[in-house]
Amino acid sequence: MKELFIVEGESAASSVRQAMHKPSQSVLAGQGKLINVEKANSTKVLANQTCQKIFESLGCGIKEDCNPKSLLFSRVLILTDPGADGAHARILLVRLFYSYLRPLIDSGAVSVILPPLFRLVDTRTSNHQYAWDERQQIQLLNNKSNSDNITITRFNGVAQFSVAECSQLLLHSGTRKQIDLTPTEMSNA
Repeated sequence: MKELFIVEGESAASSVRQAMHKPSQSVLAGQGKLINVEKANSTKVLANQTCQKIFESLGCGIKEDCNPKSLLFSRVLILTDPGADGAHARILLVRLFYSYLRPLIDSGAVSVILPPLFRLVDTRTSNHQYAWDERQQIQLLNNKSNSDNITITRFNGVAQFSVAECSQLLLHSGTRKQIDLTPTEMSNA
């Protein structure tokens, strides 16, 4: 079975499609920010095109009819842009799963992929390092003997990653930074 990556938009989906292993991975592009399921009633959520697209793609039903055994994918991975806007989009998606697809969380089928926020390149050696937040970026810079030779790129979206970076940092199960959602994780959120 395939992993399904849910991303924020078509540009992110295009980058993921170029880097993914097609026999074992698939991508679903949302359309802008998701409706806030905490504030919207069920009628509005069910009428929302992005929510409909997610529910139909998963094929496992919703609310009390949600059955993890009917899930059309082996795993669902939420992949949003780095930074504050991406974190907000990620929270909205997690809340959708928690409110409408909770059995998928309970069964361990849902994870969040955390993309790095910065790329640091040593211009002398072309070595790359990545930082997931500003504190880690500063720490990496402090470990360099000459930070004048470091070029820093701040990622604003998944589409900014090269195909190789997307594959290694976001898609490959052994090298991506992933948080598996569990009922325990959700109760601490």
